[in-house]
Amino acid sequence: MAERTEASRTCSVVGCGKDVERSLGFKKVEESGLDIGEDVGRKAGLCKEHYKEYKKLTKKDRVLESIGR
Repeated sequence: MAERTEASRTCSVVGCGKDVERSLGFKKVEESGLDIGEDVGRKAGLCKEHYKEYKKLTKKDRVLESIGR
């Protein structure tokens, strides 16, 4: 059985072919506004640049969530 490693996958954002650095839940990435492909599965892999963009897009939500703890 061949194991699929994160490093061999490509970014889930449409038009990006860079290697995956982080994997996040599909719904969270989709809600952030990034344009990801349809057949991603449960996890969406993001390259370094798109992960940085994701963090910028979700900063307000993450701050509000941490205040509510």
